[in-house]
Amino acid sequence: MKKLNSLLLNLILLSVVSCAQTKVAKKIDSNKELSRQEIQQFNVEAAKRVSGRLEELTVAAKAAGPEKVRFLASDMYLKASAALMEGDYQTANLIFKHLVNLEPNDDFVKQKYAISLIRTGDIEASQELLEEIFKNSKKSDSKIGLVLAGVYASLGKIAESRKVYEGLIKLNPRQEEACVFLAKSYALDKQTVKAIKLLKECEARDKGKGIYSYYMGKIYVDKKQFKIAQKYFKASLVQQEDFSQAVMALGIISEELNQFDDAKQLYVKYLKQNPNDTLILNRLVQLLFTKEDFKGVIEYAERLSDFEPDNLNLKVKLAILYKDTKQFDKSISIFKELLTFAPDNDQILYYLAGTFQEIKDYENAIEYFSKINTTSGLYQDSSFQIAQMLSYMAKDEFYKDKAQGPFHKKFLTYINSKIKEIETFKVEFSVVKAAYFESLEENNEAIHTLEYVRDDKTFSDEHRFYLAALFEKAEEFSKAVELVEEILENDPKNAHAWNFLGYSMLERGEKYSQAFEYISKAIKLKPADGYIRDSLGWYYFKIGKINLALKELMSAVKLVPDDVSINKHIAIVYSALKDFKNAQLYLKRAITSVQNEAERKELFEALKDLENNRVPASFDPK
Repeated sequence: MKKLNSLLLNLILLSVVSCAQTKVAKKIDSNKELSRQEIQQFNVEAAKRVSGRLEELTVAAKAAGPEKVRFLASDMYLKASAALMEGDYQTANLIFKHLVNLEPNDDFVKQKYAISLIRTGDIEASQELLEEIFKNSKKSDSKIGLVLAGVYASLGKIAESRKVYEGLIKLNPRQEEACVFLAKSYALDKQTVKAIKLLKECEARDKGKGIYSYYMGKIYVDKKQFKIAQKYFKASLVQQEDFSQAVMALGIISEELNQFDDAKQLYVKYLKQNPNDTLILNRLVQLLFTKEDFKGVIEYAERLSDFEPDNLNLKVKLAILYKDTKQFDKSISIFKELLTFAPDNDQILYYLAGTFQEIKDYENAIEYFSKINTTSGLYQDSSFQIAQMLSYMAKDEFYKDKAQGPFHKKFLTYINSKIKEIETFKVEFSVVKAAYFESLEENNEAIHTLEYVRDDKTFSDEHRFYLAALFEKAEEFSKAVELVEEILENDPKNAHAWNFLGYSMLERGEKYSQAFEYISKAIKLKPADGYIRDSLGWYYFKIGKINLALKELMSAVKLVPDDVSINKHIAIVYSALKDFKNAQLYLKRAITSVQNEAERKELFEALKDLENNRVPASFDPK
């Protein structure tokens, strides 16, 4: 007996190795690696050898008597079952084939073999076994009958399939699976009336179940008769209020009809009674994400995440939701947890860095942005974000200490390296560098930085505007005008270019009539642009039409509420009207948005004068 057991074990181990799908190439010696075709051929040959040896063992066990047969059968069954559990159906089939030969009257083994054959696509071989088992049960085994009917249907033997279903229903009138599958067979054959009639008959015999009305609804969904389908789905819920499939079907129809609020209310109401139904919970979360109801989805996404802790996509969405709703600690915690599963995932690193960036924890943000690989599509933008943050840190350092420190050097070293490294972002990096120098009031350095990339093909009109503004600040007006005229040559209908020329003239106190002409052109091109409305208001103020100025400036601030210049202009107009209370209000708004430290200081000085009911000297239009 020991010898037989040992031999069988070795054979089965060989079978598992040779018949399973080979995931990596096996080596037949130290120098040669098998090709896929060679591996397949090796497996086929090995299976034949094992099959032959199993046949020999079967014959030997039968000859040795019932005890040896039982021992071998038991061992083979255990090995076949183990193969099934591992998803190795080829090995299971090989063992079951010889096990059936060893125990030809064991219908339980035949059933296992038949199911394993179905999983490998050997439908016809499975059919023969199932027919034999079903016949042995006197056609009363509903489980086997349902499988056999399904096999018939898959082989296109519709009449045989229906006959089995009908027999099962006759034997047990409350056999819901047979009823449903038979009705589906009729519906697929366009016999809708017959299918509905059958389902209603089954429902009458098997009260309290929602499945029959549900499938009636499904039939009408397939016919795109959604109103009738809704009626049956609702009837299903009357029969069985916790039938989640009917809730899902009703919700999906509402979604298809763009009745999203109805779908949401349906899901929410159902989940109050059935909070652990992940099917509906998942659907509600998807719907709320789709409709961008990010605040409303959090509660349900949290609950779903508890049920599906391994759903990493859901965790990513939840972390982003926390970030968007300012729950930064929760967001950071989830992103860090996700990094333990995927430490090099560029999107997770990007989101985590962005979260730190939003709370102005620049050191951590830079650390995680820096971990994004150079091959990632997010590398360029990550580098850009790092440059921006180093710029902020260097500026804070300068404003605090009134001198350039280590962050100044770190920022310039970094951004200069990126200007050379990332060609496509060269101009954008140069803009960040120029803005940094401008904030330090090193206007000439800012101009030099942009002039260096002026001929780059990505240097756009937006960049020309910025360079023109820098020239304007340096009082190099001809160069500023030259740049804006370049823009107008390419785009005569560029409203902002006309506005720039007009506003520049106002600020220099030159040719107000021509300035008005240019601003009026801009207004016609973009009447709802707040910045252009501001220019028109400022023109009226310059020529002494205070009420018209205030009207235009108030229109401008509605369009651009946080702009420093617009709020400052309104404060100046109210100051001219001796309305110091409103002047203070708008000047405070300007202060909250100002970025330049020198300008901030100037505005605070002006605010002090207004608080003492004095017109600030800096507000003098002359």
